Amino acid sequence: MAYEAKDLLLKCDADDFAMLISQIDSYANLTSDKELQGLLDNYKREASPKNKETLAKVVEREIRYIGSADVAYGFRKLFKDDEPAGVSLREIIGDVSDKLKVKQKPLGSIEASLERLVKSTAERTFLSMSPEQQRKLFEDSGIGREQQNEFFSKIKDNKTTLLPLLMSVLGPEITAKLVQGLAVVTIAKFIGKEAATKLIQQLATKFPWWAEWLGPIVWGLSLGWLAVDLQGAAHRKTIPIMLYLGIVGLRDGPEDGDAFWSEA
Repeated sequence: MAYEAKDLLLKCDADDFAMLISQIDSYANLTSDKELQGLLDNYKREASPKNKETLAKVVEREIRYIGSADVAYGFRKLFKDDEPAGVSLREIIGDVSDKLKVKQKPLGSIEASLERLVKSTAERTFLSMSPEQQRKLFEDSGIGREQQNEFFSKIKDNKTTLLPLLMSVLGPEITAKLVQGLAVVTIAKFIGKEAATKLIQQLATKFPWWAEWLGPIVWGLSLGWLAVDLQGAAHRKTIPIMLYLGIVGLRDGPEDGDAFWSEA
């Protein structure tokens, strides 16, 4: 089996794998739910490189399964073990990008493409928020009134420069956290309130101030730009999984470096 996202998946910790597995898990498909949970339990007991890589490979395999047709994949998986099963991650990223109307570069790594998906999603989510919600986001993030006024004064005339403006006013660290948090808002629209509440609680251990604004914004924000059929079983899983992997990628900075924040 092609192992396309090794470097990215090996950046995941136990909580990240638990999130991904919770989205893969389903009584309605042929995924290896018990196998995944067993591998996660092994990794929690002994966080060795071997256990992590074994878990990462199976997680990728099952993500690729979700992106393909259940029946066709199940047949190949049962009767043609020598053939790679499921579609490639690049195909899944392409499909999700099309659904979310995100323009991808023709070349680039898996991680860079997922980070671009997160960036575009975060921009549109921020711009769909009311001025009051935007202000609350900034206030709960510890951004001073003077910086807020500077940002809102500049963004009023040119909404196409959102991320460059955030970078110039707030700096890279706060901007990166805001982008990741805004992507979580979109993820929450797909995974449901109970799962989203657990996700927010989990992520709040990494970024404590997220808990102050993510919950109210998630439940109060209607993402009018999200013209995707939320009833489509595959996209209810592939979209949040791809966005979450993009968040994991951004934790240590974007693959494209500083250019990531300025490119359209």
